[in-house]
Amino acid sequence: MSGRVHMGESPGSSWERGPSTEDVRRQLEGRLETVEAARARYASLESLLSGSGWKRHLREHPEALQAVLRQEPAFEEAQARIQRRTQTDQWPEDLPVLATVRETRALRARLEALVHKRLRSLSRVSSTASLVEALARLERIVLEPMPLEPMAGEVRVLEGDSAETRAPFILFPAILLGLMATHFVGGLGAFVMMLLLIASVFFTVARSGRFWLTNERFVWKPLVGEPVQIPLRSIPADGIRSTPFSVRVVGDRTLHLLHPKNQQVDLGAVLEVQRQPPLLGSTAAERLADVACYEATLSQGNSSRKGFAVLRPGYVAFLPANRDLEVLRAVTGVAPSPGVTSIHIPSLIGQLRYLPSEATFDACMERAASVVGAVRWNAWEVHYDARVPVWTEIRIQTDYQRPLVLSGKVDWSQQAAAERILADWPRR
Repeated sequence: MSGRVHMGESPGSSWERGPSTEDVRRQLEGRLETVEAARARYASLESLLSGSGWKRHLREHPEALQAVLRQEPAFEEAQARIQRRTQTDQWPEDLPVLATVRETRALRARLEALVHKRLRSLSRVSSTASLVEALARLERIVLEPMPLEPMAGEVRVLEGDSAETRAPFILFPAILLGLMATHFVGGLGAFVMMLLLIASVFFTVARSGRFWLTNERFVWKPLVGEPVQIPLRSIPADGIRSTPFSVRVVGDRTLHLLHPKNQQVDLGAVLEVQRQPPLLGSTAAERLADVACYEATLSQGNSSRKGFAVLRPGYVAFLPANRDLEVLRAVTGVAPSPGVTSIHIPSLIGQLRYLPSEATFDACMERAASVVGAVRWNAWEVHYDARVPVWTEIRIQTDYQRPLVLSGKVDWSQQAAAERILADWPRR
């Protein structure tokens, strides 16, 4: 049947009218019904993704998202076929069938924008991602179950609290203090002070919680809200930003949390080490035992450098504190994230102890000792005074005419390891 049908003439004029809706449906062989079904699916999913409780609504009705993903190829084929038929048969633009297609496309574009908006609230997302790509990622983030505890093959390498876990109990006294200030001081200044006080407490609560890190993912359980996990492999080269107060991590999800209460743990450094070789995908279940890392000073005559000593059964390495990023790059072979401006070397060494073998650890130490200002001495090249307790001083020096002296001491937590390591050193 021709796409254009002559319907007759009226006095003084003539016109052509497009085929009837029934004719179009018959010619399109079910493709119009496909478009109409897609329109219903888009409207249903848009309704679920609208509003503040969209994640809960989506989890209650996951079939809405999955139906769009499953049927999207059929819609693409149907609208392409309708477009070709429109051009071939020169159907008029005001044909009801084409109005349906336009409405469906507009609804699809609105849904795509909404999906991107929801994804941006959870993670970084490319503006060029298609609807199918964005929906697949949203499904993975929101709908896939998240095991909080390590799964088979996972090793928990770090855990702790971010900021103050008692933060909710600080909120009431803070509000009370603000109200008292407003009552006794009065005026706009006291009111502003109260608002700032409450805002700072709310910020602390929002960034507080418990975290743990495995060799595969970073898991965050906030005091307020739902748990979040970030696969380490999803963290890009610029995905970690560490400041003196907080750490921001971008991967499949985006997290912003305060530094751990334990100031000896550099969370940004630990994540940076775990997300890339040699640790990524090759973490051992147990940490290497015979390692001691402690603050030390390398001196020769009147000159000295601060840093850290890494003590092993066959050698000692000195890593200067002011070369921390260079040490990290030497170990991993790649530049650290631009947002990581410093590395706590003991945190780095602590994570390297999860390497699968002593040989791999020692190879990392050999690369680290290649940076400017670092040294690595074989146990047979130096001597130390074994009569002095390790918690008082570990003094290691070369036999040169102007000897280099490495001095430091360990705390009680590393005392046994240091004594065990030095017991295997040659007596000289």
